[in-house]
Amino acid sequence: MTRLRDLRALPLRHPAASDALLAVALMPIVIFLPDPDRPDGSSLSGAAAVVAIATCAALAWRRRRPGAVLAGTASGAAVVIVLAGGSSWIPLTTFVALYTFAVLHGRRSTLLALAASLAMIAAGIAVAAGPWPPDAQAFQHASSFAVAAAVGAAVRSRRAYVVAVEERAERAERSREQEAARRVAEERLRIARELHDVVAHRVAIVNVQASVASHLVRTDPPGALTAIQHVRDAGRAILDELSDVLNVLRQPDEAVNPHSPAPGLDEVHHLVASFQSAGLSIRQSVSGSPRAIAGGADLVAYRVLQEALTNAHKHGTGQATMTIRYAPTEVGLDVTNPTAEHETSALRPATDEAVGVRDASSESAGFGLIGMRERVAAVGGEMATRHDPDGHFRVSVRLPDRAGAER
Repeated sequence: MTRLRDLRALPLRHPAASDALLAVALMPIVIFLPDPDRPDGSSLSGAAAVVAIATCAALAWRRRRPGAVLAGTASGAAVVIVLAGGSSWIPLTTFVALYTFAVLHGRRSTLLALAASLAMIAAGIAVAAGPWPPDAQAFQHASSFAVAAAVGAAVRSRRAYVVAVEERAERAERSREQEAARRVAEERLRIARELHDVVAHRVAIVNVQASVASHLVRTDPPGALTAIQHVRDAGRAILDELSDVLNVLRQPDEAVNPHSPAPGLDEVHHLVASFQSAGLSIRQSVSGSPRAIAGGADLVAYRVLQEALTNAHKHGTGQATMTIRYAPTEVGLDVTNPTAEHETSALRPATDEAVGVRDASSESAGFGLIGMRERVAAVGGEMATRHDPDGHFRVSVRLPDRAGAER
């Protein structure tokens, strides 16, 4: 069964070779096989044989030029019939060409091709044997050509049906995968929400126990130590539960190093060096007293600079200006880069309104900019993006420093 399947697949794997082999195989049949319906019953010879060889050779291009091959075989068959004084076996070439044409073209084109082929063969028979009355061979050729066209149309319909079934199966498979991914995402989000509620409860316990310890530290030191121990245990539980939340929300193939601290503004020089080694020229300036921002804003500042420089390197002309301003209660970040005119639209794949994000200073933003806005908004900051008239794209961010405000 496997060998038979492989043999059937050979014409599809090597169509040109199979067509050439078919053309060569038909030549001895058409030329040397005697035709009892001819007056002398002999095989083809002379000019008729030469035309028959050329007609058979045309079948080597039957799949690449089906219309031209059909016209050539029909006209060649008619010429051979006239030269030989009878139909012989030459209509076999037109039969094969008509079948191929029907497989590769629609129903209307096949009917027209059938009519044209029959007319050409009938004209050759009429010239060779007389126009009337038509002999039995004329009806035989008409029926055989009709069978070739019908079989070709049936094969074409079946192939189209198989392709449609395969496409539907692929779409159904993709839909199942998307539905499974959506259900997994929903389940992960549900688990994360439940863990968030547990963490919130632990944080409330920490707050209560810390207040108790503060109240008892002078009047009842042993009780204060007990409360501090509760705070420590609750803090350890919070860290474990936060780790569970991150593990649930993290992608399966995401690399994790639990011992590596989150990057912040103190790692900006490494970030700048990596972009400079990639070919981006960065002019940087820092004002104020450099420091780490309290809370998660330090990580947000690093990620914002990373994304802004990535956009500058990807869509710009190879230059960027980065400014970090340390104020008493906030930190400002600015990244500006000249944008190539043909690349300007690359920064605008989706409008703010379409994705549900609105910024008064920017008409549109890419998905990277949307992620930057979400990070900045999560820590209470502000972000603005704009295209300047001079062809520069600017990203401006202000992040609050709660520790600085308390100081």
